[in-house]
Amino acid sequence: MSSLLGSVLQRIWGTIGWCLIGLVVAVMAYYYFSWRNAFSYWKDRHICGPKPVPIFGNVLTRVLRSRPFVEMEWYKKYGKIYGTYILAKPCLTVADPELIKQILVRDFNAFRNRQPRSGGYSLVIKNMVRARDDDWKRVRAIASPTFSSGKMRKMYALIDRCCEDFIDSLDKDVSNGVNEVELRRLMGAYTMDVIASCAFATKTNTYADPNNPFTTTAFNIHKVSVWKGMLEMILPSVIVNSDIYRRIVNNGIIYSKFFVDFTRSLIKKRKENHEKHNDFLQLLMDAERPEGDIREASDANEAHHVNEDDSQCRGLQRVLEKKLTEDEILAQCLLFLTAGYVTTATTLSHCTYELALNPGLQDRLYEETKEAFNEKGEMDYEVLSRLPFLDALISETLRNSPQTLRLKREAMEDVMLGNTGVKIKKGVVVEIPLYAIHHDPDYYPDPFTFNPDRFMPENRDHIQPYTYLPFGSGPRNCIGMRFALLEAKLALANISHKFRFSRVANTDVPVVYTKTLLNVLQPKRLVVGIHKR
Repeated sequence: MSSLLGSVLQRIWGTIGWCLIGLVVAVMAYYYFSWRNAFSYWKDRHICGPKPVPIFGNVLTRVLRSRPFVEMEWYKKYGKIYGTYILAKPCLTVADPELIKQILVRDFNAFRNRQPRSGGYSLVIKNMVRARDDDWKRVRAIASPTFSSGKMRKMYALIDRCCEDFIDSLDKDVSNGVNEVELRRLMGAYTMDVIASCAFATKTNTYADPNNPFTTTAFNIHKVSVWKGMLEMILPSVIVNSDIYRRIVNNGIIYSKFFVDFTRSLIKKRKENHEKHNDFLQLLMDAERPEGDIREASDANEAHHVNEDDSQCRGLQRVLEKKLTEDEILAQCLLFLTAGYVTTATTLSHCTYELALNPGLQDRLYEETKEAFNEKGEMDYEVLSRLPFLDALISETLRNSPQTLRLKREAMEDVMLGNTGVKIKKGVVVEIPLYAIHHDPDYYPDPFTFNPDRFMPENRDHIQPYTYLPFGSGPRNCIGMRFALLEAKLALANISHKFRFSRVANTDVPVVYTKTLLNVLQPKRLVVGIHKR
């Protein structure tokens, strides 16, 4: 009896097993033919590009190999216009300067939105990087005056105080025998102190406490697990955006929530106690307006970088300011903190790394900055902004090591791409490969040589418009450009006045970059030697 029962159960399990195998085969076959049809998109339009693989498209190549290497390989092999796939979604890479101007400026309204993304903390979609259409216009118009040159002058004293604390801390470390530093952590402590002071009127004491939750939490937000990122891309948005998925996978949400809760408590405290502070949070809170108070946006374009003409500002014309909700204020503060902390720290790290490898450049920077400090050892805002070699040094760093590898825009309607005969269909994502353009020898001779003289006043006219785009261009350029440049220049001027950097045994030459899903340039480490002048 027992043997008969066992035999029946064995047959049942066998049948179930074969059914499961059949189901898996059927699903695989369905996806295979679905993906095969999707992957014929660029071939049908006679546009070349790297060969995709089922399910992943060209994503795996970017994850499994060094991103800068992949960017240059594709650019050299396929030219200035080629097609790729993010999973099954077609993306068109465009690198021609005139076509870039069309996308970012002339036809801005047709490419007004960045690439849509799913997943992440719910507030993130309200920040001006992720916001779309009229929501983006309103938030950008209200927030832009926050980064005007006038506001930067008011923030200068705060940044200068952070810089003093940074130099004093570094001086103590070197005096106590520190002769080698990892630049990203070093500069990250400084940029976090600046962001906390200027955005939240808060001192983080990051130098005395390397485990300060502000710094460690911000650092963890950017440590995106590859497998979690792949899940977010592959799974349907209805799953990725569910609370259950967020709790199980927790792809950085807990770290974002830390800053959101902190900012929310500050807003509540200031409203209850009628407190006023000179920081970004206060500026955004003051921008809140009752529903009935609607007026034309003023000064909304002041922070925009103009490449050639004022036409790139048209995206904000006739924007009516209404108000920022508390969630929108929280979203912008989270953006300022997470984006401003890492990008400026990495730029400063790359620049200092290049100074360590090029002692002659250190000497030039020292000679330029030593005369700029007054008898109190301070540097005026106007003086700092007029130092040509310092500006060229930062510009060359951003050319050689742009923090964003690609700009991405979604076509909101069908658009003919110049006179190429290529029609970009509505919904297709257009990508502008910044890293590859910045390293094109047609635009920058000997592009992998670090040469700040490219950006000295006598040579800047040689740079072709729309081939230097570290902050993007057009109405959706980086709103924090002025702030980032001020913060970086002030730090470099002070560091060069007190210290020298050098190449040591642990210095990676060339830089080794991490393999990541993120659209950023991430060095594994940037180690250099340091000593006092």
